[in-house]
Amino acid sequence: MKKILFIILLVSLKVNSQQLVGNWKVVCYEDEICYFNKTTDSILYKDTTRKEEAENFRKMSDLIIFPITYNFDSNGNYTMTNPMIGKTHGKFKIDKVTKKIAFIDDENKKFEIPFEYKDEILFLQMKMENAYMKIGLKKN
Repeated sequence: MKKILFIILLVSLKVNSQQLVGNWKVVCYEDEICYFNKTTDSILYKDTTRKEEAENFRKMSDLIIFPITYNFDSNGNYTMTNPMIGKTHGKFKIDKVTKKIAFIDDENKKFEIPFEYKDEILFLQMKMENAYMKIGLKKN
């Protein structure tokens, strides 16, 4: 019985890895101030006292957030392309139990990012100094 459960666990982990394989583009962005969905061109202000700051960032997001793409291959390699800073290559590994993706870059630096896969959108949440940033990725 334990062997069967272990095999099911391994298969479910593999399925999650396979779901990631492909090219992904940023379609939405969230932080403590607002949520912006590029696909629907909608914005939700979480902190109305910082509405002007959110609007300014929304205008800049076409240059700094939405051009970013990710590519995950079936061998556990990833490439993040940011037109402003270039490409980052490395390995990735999914931990379904902790719901984190471990990224290991070319310099062997490892960082883990919490993820959620919902409605065909992969959400990655990154901690900033005093805040957070969450991006939603959709397969091309």
